[in-house]
Amino acid sequence: MNKLQKAVSGARFPHAHFEQAVRAAVSRITFMPPGSVVAMVGPTRVGKSSAIRQAVSQAFPTAADGHHPAVVIDCGRTDSGFVSTRYLTLQLLTTLEHPFYTELGQRTRFSQTETNARLQLLRTIQHRDTRLIVIDEAHHLLRVKNRGGREAALESLKCLGNETGAIIFLVGGYELLSSCFCSAHLNGRLSLIEFPRYGGDEEQMREFCRILASYDELLPWAKGHSLLSMRELIYAGSLGSCGLVSSWALIAVAEMWVAGAPKLKKEHFEKARYQLQMEEIAQDIAYGESVLHPLALPKPVRSEPQPSIRGRMPRKPGRRNPKRDPVGFAS
Repeated sequence: MNKLQKAVSGARFPHAHFEQAVRAAVSRITFMPPGSVVAMVGPTRVGKSSAIRQAVSQAFPTAADGHHPAVVIDCGRTDSGFVSTRYLTLQLLTTLEHPFYTELGQRTRFSQTETNARLQLLRTIQHRDTRLIVIDEAHHLLRVKNRGGREAALESLKCLGNETGAIIFLVGGYELLSSCFCSAHLNGRLSLIEFPRYGGDEEQMREFCRILASYDELLPWAKGHSLLSMRELIYAGSLGSCGLVSSWALIAVAEMWVAGAPKLKKEHFEKARYQLQMEEIAQDIAYGESVLHPLALPKPVRSEPQPSIRGRMPRKPGRRNPKRDPVGFAS
């Protein structure tokens, strides 16, 4: 059973959307000017974290001793369930191996104010020659005590890139878009990458079914059962996200084990997913897909035809055309 869990959770199949997301991320890292902000958004469990890590390894395959050209951290919530920008700063200092923020300097680390830690971070980024800062799970930046704190957290990261020249790369769910567009200054530096799910058109469903067939080879199916045979159910319960297929399959295997069944069946999948838990994910996807529209030229406005100067001009009702009255005739 443990081998099955490792095989399913560690499975990596050729994935058109994944490869496109990696290429897009590498291109932004390579061509965006210093201090830019990039955001990769998409549904939960679609593969964003894996994509950005692969992109970072491609963009920076080697690093000189003592240098950290790229740093990747997860955005966690530590202050009573809310985001702490101080904790983000400490995370970056630890990952960049600042000597005061290792295990030996732990006492100094916790006694530092956020302002002092920020100044140390600026110097460390310059010393380590860090050109890319990736904040994964960046939608947690929205978990603040007040609405103004969202803009403040994003502005703080934008200023960090501006002061150091490092590219700030945010990775998160579609809800991140609700605050990314709130600042004109941030929009001026922002580049967006969408890592989408598989849609319902024929071509994308064919690609989605190919991935299901790859998972089918790993799972212990009972005769007549497979992901492909119930693709409509699997698509509805994963919303076209490959990562949700993987996690769902593992829960279904757990249901199979609880029931004492030797083989996997459709009923195990039906017991492992509920409509309510998919509604929140579906709302996030619906929001993201509704706001991301490429810029297009406005449609030309058709003007109403103007009356010709030589033609008959319209006049108000009851008013006659101007003309000279005959001599001796009173109108």
